[in-house]
Amino acid sequence: MPNKIKVGLQLSVGGLGDQSFNDSAYAGLEEASHLYDIEFETATWQNPELNKVTLENWVKAGFDLIIAAGYGNAPTVAEVAAKYPDSRFALVDVAAEGSNIWSATYREYEGDFVVGVLAALVTQTRIVGFMGGGVTPIVRRIELGFAQGVRNVDSSISFISDYVGDFDDPEGGRLLAETQYMLGADVIYQVAGRCGLGAIEAAQKFERWIISTGGDHSHLAPRAVLTSRIKNVGRPVRDVIASVVEGNFEGGVVKSYGFAEGGLTLAPIRPSVSKVVTPPIQSIMQEIQAQVISGKIRVELED
Repeated sequence: MPNKIKVGLQLSVGGLGDQSFNDSAYAGLEEASHLYDIEFETATWQNPELNKVTLENWVKAGFDLIIAAGYGNAPTVAEVAAKYPDSRFALVDVAAEGSNIWSATYREYEGDFVVGVLAALVTQTRIVGFMGGGVTPIVRRIELGFAQGVRNVDSSISFISDYVGDFDDPEGGRLLAETQYMLGADVIYQVAGRCGLGAIEAAQKFERWIISTGGDHSHLAPRAVLTSRIKNVGRPVRDVIASVVEGNFEGGVVKSYGFAEGGLTLAPIRPSVSKVVTPPIQSIMQEIQAQVISGKIRVELED
């Protein structure tokens, strides 16, 4: 009987329980384990040097595939992959150079633009907020897509943007969201990992609205969360594991994920917010989404 394929997953900042990026990656790993009967290990984010030790230990233990999730892991993966060219690596959320690295990136703007349109259509104070976690190129790109969606509806709407500076600080997220609500924002788009859980608490406390990312967070505050732009981190995790199982892994490849590839979805609009996100607004969102996917609407990813 052949040995089971061994996979290691190095998680990003925030770790399991963030109900967002890391939990989604882990869900893909679990799905793959059921589909292909693989063996796997996960490692909590520590710091680049300790993460490097983890990856090298997996290489020395003969793991068939080593996956790392998140922007912060990119330099470490590039370094270790160059040192061990005969091992297979995957990096999810950012592209890496290396003939033995398979990378997955996202066209987040497809969803960010749509929820920007939503925020502009529902705001009553005409002040919309954006709350990021760490200041990374990916989150900055998400902010730009969201802001363009807002401006697409009405360029005179005021736009507040702040960053917590971390992805693992729910209290910091709560305080920052409270500040934006006190400044007059009535809807915030949070892209902040575990910090976003605190922002959702603030939305509920202030009886304002929030649009979330990562997973579907509507259940956390059914009357406050309008929708979630879900980033399916588990999809590329499952895909790259399948490529190893099926013997067609390709290093040096960057695969882009959007709505069409199952990398992005918008959470269903729940009845608890249907008086805010009305059927006409939902129809506009669907039409805008189709136009972004088709390229009829182009989202600029630079300042």
